[in-house]
Amino acid sequence: MTENLAIQCKGISKIYGSLRVIDNLDLVIKYESIFGLLGPNGAGKTSLIKILTGLTKPTKGKAYVAGHDADTQSLKVRENIGWISSEVILDESLTVMENIHIQARLHNIGKGWKEKATNLLEYLELKDVDQKRVGKLSTGMKKKLEIIMALLHDPKILFMDEPTIGLDVSTRKLLWRLIKNINSKYGVTIFLTTHYIEEADALCDNIAIINNGKIIAKGSPTQLKSLSMGDIIEISFFNTFEFDHLLKIEGILEISQIGLPKDAESIKPDIDKSMKLRFRVNSAETILSELISKITVNNSNNIESIKIEKPNLESIFLQLTGKRFEEIETVR
Repeated sequence: MTENLAIQCKGISKIYGSLRVIDNLDLVIKYESIFGLLGPNGAGKTSLIKILTGLTKPTKGKAYVAGHDADTQSLKVRENIGWISSEVILDESLTVMENIHIQARLHNIGKGWKEKATNLLEYLELKDVDQKRVGKLSTGMKKKLEIIMALLHDPKILFMDEPTIGLDVSTRKLLWRLIKNINSKYGVTIFLTTHYIEEADALCDNIAIINNGKIIAKGSPTQLKSLSMGDIIEISFFNTFEFDHLLKIEGILEISQIGLPKDAESIKPDIDKSMKLRFRVNSAETILSELISKITVNNSNNIESIKIEKPNLESIFLQLTGKRFEEIETVR
């Protein structure tokens, strides 16, 4: 079965001293799919990619990539994969074609490298700049060049570790289109790590959500969103107040004070401080009017802002962990 799967992880753990960065992780990824590993910074995404690409050994468990053991057959694994990291790996003093030639030599492609390079340059619309120094290229062009270099040796699997981090919105959307097109045209399996929720939703056939080294949910974007237990309403207040009475409103499933531990006594706020509450409700549209009425009965000017969120991948993460990505990253 292993050889019929692009990637398979069996009980993978990675421990550095007392820190367990990956915890007994199981994963199955089919060929020709786009798979997204979604989680906040520090969740274990890059550590898993390093194991799958043979750059580091797992403390426990087995990982198979393109039918090969990532630990004991790492050279075979590297023959079958391409990798695009979050950091630029190009030599900006060389031309586009010179960078590609170095990659071709590293993979021992031989005389056919130039024809492959030309085809990829034409497909990704870089043929007109093939003799231009990389340092003169736009960010979008550099990303295209990285993709060309990663695809040059015809990998079965392409790893992309936070490929759009630090990019502006238009360049990010450009890269999304390229990823979709490459998967469709070349049939390459894409393993994508990201902490951009909309990116995983837009690109991936299947997603695993990771936190503290553990997979806490997996499935298609549609399947994951179906796990939602309702809408989210977040309200910021200028001043704190006792809010335990709001739990009596029909349709409110949970109230938590943002910035406090999930198990803290959130109904006992500090005095003379602003406050932000998160309400999980059956239906925001149905409940909002009554909720605002109950909140403002004693202080009509206390509400600073209201945000309503329908079920999405972030709300699923929030439901499973009690925090948003940025709230976890702030703590870390």
